[in-house]
Amino acid sequence: MQLERRRPALEAAGVGLVAVGIGTPEKGRLVADHVGYDASRLLADPENALYDALALNAGVGRTFFNPATPYAILDRLQSGTGGDLGDVLGKWLPGGGPSGEGAVIIPPKQKQAFNQGGMFVFADGASRFVHYDASTGAHADVDAAVDLALSL
Repeated sequence: MQLERRRPALEAAGVGLVAVGIGTPEKGRLVADHVGYDASRLLADPENALYDALALNAGVGRTFFNPATPYAILDRLQSGTGGDLGDVLGKWLPGGGPSGEGAVIIPPKQKQAFNQGGMFVFADGASRFVHYDASTGAHADVDAAVDLALSL
Protein backbone atom coordinates (compact mmCIF):
# COMPACT_ATOMS: atom_id res chain seq x y z
CA MET A 1 0.00 0.00 0.00
CA GLN A 2 1.16 3.50 -0.76
CA LEU A 3 1.05 4.64 2.86
CA GLU A 4 2.97 1.62 4.10
CA ARG A 5 5.79 2.54 1.73
CA ARG A 6 6.10 5.92 3.49
CA ARG A 7 5.66 4.63 7.05
CA PRO A 8 9.41 4.34 7.84
CA ALA A 9 9.95 8.03 7.07
CA LEU A 10 6.96 8.98 9.23
CA GLU A 11 8.22 6.85 12.12
CA ALA A 12 11.74 8.27 11.83
CA ALA A 13 10.27 11.78 12.08
CA GLY A 14 8.12 10.85 15.08
CA VAL A 15 4.87 11.30 13.15
CA GLY A 16 2.04 9.13 14.48
CA LEU A 17 -0.02 7.21 11.97
CA VAL A 18 -3.45 5.95 12.96
CA ALA A 19 -6.24 4.43 10.87
CA VAL A 20 -9.82 4.58 12.10
CA GLY A 21 -12.30 2.00 10.92
CA ILE A 22 -15.95 1.29 11.42
CA GLY A 23 -16.56 -1.77 13.54
CA THR A 24 -15.64 -3.47 16.76
CA PRO A 25 -12.07 -3.84 18.01
CA GLU A 26 -12.26 -7.59 17.39
CA LYS A 27 -13.31 -7.14 13.75
CA GLY A 28 -10.70 -4.39 13.37
CA ARG A 29 -7.95 -6.79 14.44
CA LEU A 30 -9.29 -9.41 12.02
CA VAL A 31 -9.23 -6.94 9.12
CA ALA A 32 -5.80 -5.59 10.08
CA ASP A 33 -4.37 -9.10 10.22
CA HIS A 34 -6.05 -10.00 6.96
CA VAL A 35 -4.66 -7.08 4.97
CA GLY A 36 -1.30 -6.95 6.76
CA TYR A 37 -1.83 -3.71 8.70
CA ASP A 38 -0.40 -3.13 12.19
CA ALA A 39 -3.47 -3.51 14.43
CA SER A 40 -1.86 -1.35 17.13
CA ARG A 41 -2.30 1.59 14.70
CA LEU A 42 -6.02 0.96 14.20
CA LEU A 43 -8.85 2.47 16.22
CA ALA A 44 -12.29 0.91 16.03
CA ASP A 45 -15.34 3.19 15.77
CA PRO A 46 -18.38 0.90 16.14
CA GLU A 47 -20.75 3.76 16.98
CA ASN A 48 -19.56 6.06 14.18
CA ALA A 49 -18.52 8.70 16.71
CA LEU A 50 -15.45 9.96 14.85
CA TYR A 51 -17.06 9.63 11.42
CA ASP A 52 -20.02 11.69 12.66
CA ALA A 53 -17.84 14.27 14.47
CA LEU A 54 -15.79 14.81 11.30
CA ALA A 55 -18.99 14.89 9.19
CA LEU A 56 -17.59 12.37 6.71
CA ASN A 57 -19.72 11.64 3.67
CA ALA A 58 -22.28 8.85 4.05
CA GLY A 59 -25.28 7.29 2.37
CA VAL A 60 -25.64 5.11 -0.70
CA GLY A 61 -26.81 7.98 -2.95
CA ARG A 62 -24.11 10.38 -1.84
CA THR A 63 -21.27 7.88 -2.06
CA PHE A 64 -21.65 4.66 -4.04
CA PHE A 65 -24.14 5.96 -6.62
CA ASN A 66 -22.41 9.33 -6.81
CA PRO A 67 -21.45 10.11 -10.43
CA ALA A 68 -17.95 10.86 -9.13
CA THR A 69 -17.42 7.17 -8.21
CA PRO A 70 -16.66 5.76 -11.68
CA TYR A 71 -14.51 8.80 -12.51
CA ALA A 72 -12.53 8.41 -9.28
CA ILE A 73 -11.88 4.75 -10.02
CA LEU A 74 -10.97 5.53 -13.64
CA ASP A 75 -8.57 8.26 -12.49
CA ARG A 76 -6.87 5.82 -10.12
CA LEU A 77 -6.49 3.24 -12.84
CA GLN A 78 -5.13 5.77 -15.36
CA SER A 79 -2.73 7.34 -12.88
CA GLY A 80 -1.28 3.99 -11.91
CA THR A 81 -2.54 4.18 -8.31
CA GLY A 82 -5.30 1.66 -8.97
CA GLY A 83 -2.92 -1.17 -8.06
CA ASP A 84 -3.49 -0.46 -4.37
CA LEU A 85 -7.20 -0.87 -4.94
CA GLY A 86 -6.72 -4.19 -6.71
CA ASP A 87 -4.34 -5.37 -4.00
CA VAL A 88 -6.80 -4.59 -1.21
CA LEU A 89 -9.86 -5.90 -3.03
CA GLY A 90 -8.00 -9.10 -3.90
CA LYS A 91 -7.61 -9.84 -0.21
CA TRP A 92 -11.40 -9.92 0.20
CA LEU A 93 -11.87 -12.66 -2.36
CA PRO A 94 -11.61 -16.38 -1.57
CA GLY A 95 -7.93 -17.29 -1.35
CA GLY A 96 -6.83 -13.67 -0.91
CA GLY A 97 -5.94 -13.63 2.77
CA PRO A 98 -2.65 -14.64 4.39
CA SER A 99 -3.96 -18.11 5.20
CA GLY A 100 -5.84 -18.54 1.92
CA GLU A 101 -9.26 -17.38 3.08
CA GLY A 102 -11.24 -14.36 1.97
CA ALA A 103 -12.83 -11.88 4.36
CA VAL A 104 -16.10 -10.05 4.33
CA ILE A 105 -16.73 -7.95 7.40
CA ILE A 106 -20.21 -6.54 7.92
CA PRO A 107 -20.34 -3.19 9.78
CA PRO A 108 -22.26 -3.11 13.08
CA LYS A 109 -24.98 -0.93 11.49
CA GLN A 110 -26.18 -1.50 7.93
CA LYS A 111 -26.00 2.19 6.99
CA GLN A 112 -22.27 2.22 7.87
CA ALA A 113 -21.52 0.19 4.74
CA PHE A 114 -21.89 3.42 2.76
CA ASN A 115 -19.68 5.64 4.91
CA GLN A 116 -16.74 7.20 3.14
CA GLY A 117 -13.46 7.96 4.78
CA GLY A 118 -11.01 10.77 4.66
CA MET A 119 -7.45 11.67 5.49
CA PHE A 120 -6.36 14.22 8.02
CA VAL A 121 -3.08 15.57 9.33
CA PHE A 122 -3.27 17.26 12.73
CA ALA A 123 -0.46 19.25 14.34
CA ASP A 124 -0.32 21.66 17.26
CA GLY A 125 -4.05 21.29 17.90
CA ALA A 126 -5.07 22.23 14.36
CA SER A 127 -5.96 20.38 11.20
CA ARG A 128 -3.23 20.91 8.60
CA PHE A 129 -4.46 18.57 5.84
CA VAL A 130 -8.12 17.72 5.33
CA HIS A 131 -9.58 15.44 2.69
CA TYR A 132 -13.11 14.03 2.62
CA ASP A 133 -13.61 11.12 0.24
CA ALA A 134 -16.42 12.46 -1.94
CA SER A 135 -17.32 9.05 -3.30
CA THR A 136 -16.17 5.46 -3.48
CA GLY A 137 -12.58 5.45 -4.76
CA ALA A 138 -12.04 9.22 -4.36
CA HIS A 139 -9.13 9.11 -1.92
CA ALA A 140 -6.62 11.69 -0.79
CA ASP A 141 -3.19 12.15 -2.30
CA VAL A 142 -1.19 10.11 0.22
CA ASP A 143 2.15 11.58 -0.82
CA ALA A 144 0.87 15.14 -0.38
CA ALA A 145 -0.39 14.34 3.13
CA VAL A 146 2.83 12.57 4.11
CA ASP A 147 5.03 15.32 2.67
CA LEU A 148 3.09 17.90 4.65
CA ALA A 149 3.26 15.82 7.85
CA LEU A 150 7.01 15.41 7.44
CA SER A 151 7.46 19.15 6.94
CA LEU A 152 5.68 20.13 10.17
